Order: sequence, then structure tokens, then C-alpha cells
Amino acid sequence: MPLNEEYVQIGYDIIASAFEVRNSIGRGLREKFYEGALAYEISQKGYEVKRQVLIPAIYKGVVVEEAYKADIVVDNRVIIEVKAVGQMKENECRQLLTYLKLSDYRLGYLINFGAKLFKPGKVSETMPYKNGIYRFVNNI
Repeated sequence: MPLNEEYVQIGYDIIASAFEVRNSIGRGLREKFYEGALAYEISQKGYEVKRQVLIPAIYKGVVVEEAYKADIVVDNRVIIEVKAVGQMKENECRQLLTYLKLSDYRLGYLINFGAKLFKPGKVSETMPYKNGIYRFVNNI
């Protein structure tokens, strides 16, 4: 299912911002530093950016308010999970997929600033994921 034009533009700007951060400061820093730098770069493109956004979950009809926390949310539409590891494993991907499943968000990016290959990859690759940027779509 193709992404609508708004999501395409947001995605393009998120990836451009991620490249700006990676090209400016490289690898080897803490995840929270990358999170802050990426949030700044995206906000400079005119988007509303929130960090550490709580994503509630429902258990037996009861809302568990602080069940999950997304690193970055852009324009209340896109979730970004930031990592700073050599290679991502399945649990990092599962984390973002869980956020998308539990929320109304339809697009998510998993961005690993610690990856040697900092370029978009395909989710269908076998684990571990070696590239730095992956897009996940949920019913757009």
C-alpha cells in the first residue's frame, strides 16, 4: 500500500535529519545524545517534535498509562525509535512494531546511529539488521 504524500514528505525529512546528525557527529555516542540531536534537526524543518512520549496499553479493559515510551514522535503521526548499537536484533524491531500496534500511529522509523552502514535497509533482511535506517508501516 503506497504512502500518502504527507507521510512521504515527513519520512524524507526524518531520513535527511538522521543523515545530518550522523554526518555531523559520527558513531560511538550515547543513544540519548542522538535522540536529542535528531529531535532538534527534525524540529528545524518545521515539525512538532515530542520526546519520550508515553504510549498506553490496555490490559483486560484497564489502561496501563506508562506501559511504553517512544523516543520521538513527529507531528503526532510518526514514531521514531533511536538506537546506538553495532547491529540491531529482533527485539529492537519488535519494540517499534509493538508501539505501532498499540497506538494510532501508522508510520515508524528505527534509526541506529551505531550502525556501520548508515543507510536505509529492508525489513525483510535476515537478522541482525546491519543498516542504520528502517521504515515500518502500519495500515497507511
